[in-house]
Amino acid sequence: MRLSIMKRILILLVEACLIFAITICAQSQTDGSYETAIASLSENSDAAQVARAIAVLQSGGTKAFPALLAHLNDTARASVVFQGALMEVDAKGNVGLHHPTIGEACFGLIQNQVEGNWPKAYREYYVLSPENVVGWWQARKAKPLKELQLETAQASLTQARQRRGKSDYSREAVRFLEEHLRELKVAKK
Repeated sequence: MRLSIMKRILILLVEACLIFAITICAQSQTDGSYETAIASLSENSDAAQVARAIAVLQSGGTKAFPALLAHLNDTARASVVFQGALMEVDAKGNVGLHHPTIGEACFGLIQNQVEGNWPKAYREYYVLSPENVVGWWQARKAKPLKELQLETAQASLTQARQRRGKSDYSREAVRFLEEHLRELKVAKK
């Protein structure tokens, strides 16, 4: 009888170890899929690859953020399908094209999920920037995406309202940000 109990305990321990190993393996496969998706944002990828990569990274939600943040300084060129090249003028007045980098694409994916893609006129009210996103995430990584979205929407609206009475105050920006916050509050997820 004692041997039978010992066998059962041993079997349970082996099963627990297997479940733990499967969980670890599944997690590393997920992290690997984010790395593969980030690599697919490169200028060498076709439109379909880029679209699939974006879908993988967006569907990962905040679970993909650590991989995206790890690539913020990646200067390899991103696909122009993902993010179009922009005209830029250097200090000497020379006009050229700025090709987006993988790092810029990764930041854009985080910002789009957290804050959305706003009209250019209101982007000065974004909370996130490439300079603050790592610290911002570290302080909030336990929060669900919906809570992060609401927090940044409220912070943006507060920032816009604080300009009331100043020359850079924009009533249209306040209206836009109020509507954005209302939409987030009623949205499911």
